Amino acid sequence: MNKLEFIETLRHYLSSMPEEERNELLRDYDAHFMYGLQNGKTEADIARELGDPLTLAREAVGDHFLPPPPWSPPRRDIPRFVGVTIALFFLNLMIALPVFASVWAAFVALCAATVGAFLSPVAFVADSIFESGFALHKLFVAIGSIGIGMLLLPLVRFVGKWLIFATVKYGQWNYKIWRGRS
Repeated sequence: MNKLEFIETLRHYLSSMPEEERNELLRDYDAHFMYGLQNGKTEADIARELGDPLTLAREAVGDHFLPPPPWSPPRRDIPRFVGVTIALFFLNLMIALPVFASVWAAFVALCAATVGAFLSPVAFVADSIFESGFALHKLFVAIGSIGIGMLLLPLVRFVGKWLIFATVKYGQWNYKIWRGRS
């Protein structure tokens, strides 16, 4: 049980207590969690050390009527889980994977073209030394290529950020669909 579950369960059990007293008691338990977290304990360890919220509420309120807890352990819906897993597998295999692979490949090609444009002076120097000697028109092509690279650089940054964002969002959507309702 984590901190939120513990506090909310305790709050529910203490609903018959006056609000001011209940909030003060809940602040005390919140302080226990903060102190324990500062000392390297996990929320589950702290909740285990504090005890069962129902027992704590009975001690604080007495044996008055206590409602059932507001949450229940998650129920496994195996048929839904299997069906969604199969559907997502085929969706990703048939549609998403080819689309994302081709878009990422185009992005890598754009990056390679940008890097190649910036490296054109190196190719010009190597060509001048090893092949045909100095040629003025090749120098102008190398300078123009640097200009093209400078124009492509903001496009590469924009497309890269957008592509990373879209890929992460698609992965989050897959996980949310696969996990199901909370």
